[in-house]
Amino acid sequence: MLYSSLILIKKDLRMLNKLKSLKIIQSNTSFVQLIRTYIVGAMNLLIGLSLTYLFQFFVLTFIAFPLRTYVTNVLAFLIGVVISYYLSRRIIFKFSFFGGKLKEFLNFSYTNLISLFVPNLIWYAINFINDALQKDELWFLLITVLINGAILPIKYIIYKFFVFRDSL
Repeated sequence: MLYSSLILIKKDLRMLNKLKSLKIIQSNTSFVQLIRTYIVGAMNLLIGLSLTYLFQFFVLTFIAFPLRTYVTNVLAFLIGVVISYYLSRRIIFKFSFFGGKLKEFLNFSYTNLISLFVPNLIWYAINFINDALQKDELWFLLITVLINGAILPIKYIIYKFFVFRDSL
């Protein structure tokens, strides 16, 4: 499974290189930044889903449900937020990878707590309705994709007007 995850990441990087050459992607309007946010979001989602899947169904199998789902989300978040910060700096806002300040990274991390708490709250509610959904691989992945896709526009607005404001 780890090998499969690495292959997905490699494919993401190839896709990114192809997308970089498109003229619309090179523009820096808010609309294009939002499009690039979805591109980065898709890449982050693939990386996050790979991590989540590994933790949920292979690494953390010694932890009982529903605690396993919560721990999985936290671990995937911690790894994903670092990757997401650098991808967001470079792809969405076209900054250098390493030009950010600690304050900017902390603000980015605080903003991304949305991606940690909202899914956990939704999974907490789902656990009351139908706890079997988080045990089924397909439903788990589908619900995770839907949750994160709904959160993305909110995060973009916060990134633009709060997190990366000083760098713009």
